[in-house]
Amino acid sequence: MTITHEQGKKFAADIMAAFADGFKANNHLETTSGLVADTISWDWSDGAIGEGPKEEIFDHMKNTWGFMVDTFMLVSPTVVVDTTHDKVVITSQLVINITGGLKDQNNPILNTVCFIFKLDDTGKLCRWEGYWDQAAPNLLAAMGKVTEALKA
Repeated sequence: MTITHEQGKKFAADIMAAFADGFKANNHLETTSGLVADTISWDWSDGAIGEGPKEEIFDHMKNTWGFMVDTFMLVSPTVVVDTTHDKVVITSQLVINITGGLKDQNNPILNTVCFIFKLDDTGKLCRWEGYWDQAAPNLLAAMGKVTEALKA
């Protein structure tokens, strides 16, 4: 498949809306249904690297970011569509709120993120690279605060 610029822009909007929606109920597998191939590979800044059924990466999400974060908002994302390699690249400032599902926690942070999505012949995500500063002081502080609150 060779994607068009318009198809790439639509995919970017659709996947990011579905991904953000998944944080509300920690159900990213369901919210991204139809956009992700059955088998994918991934390489993320948090150390999640692998290849296998999509359920595997979404189980990781459910037990980590999906559990800890309740809000995911891209701020003025830039989308690049590589029509010759079927890739969609999104870079943006990102605001997430780290709560661990606790009502008394409210820890919004700002970080820069870059996602590189490779699409298969059917237009579904088959490789997902995600880059951000995993050691950003604000991220580490918020995660530490919520982790301590969860232990209490």
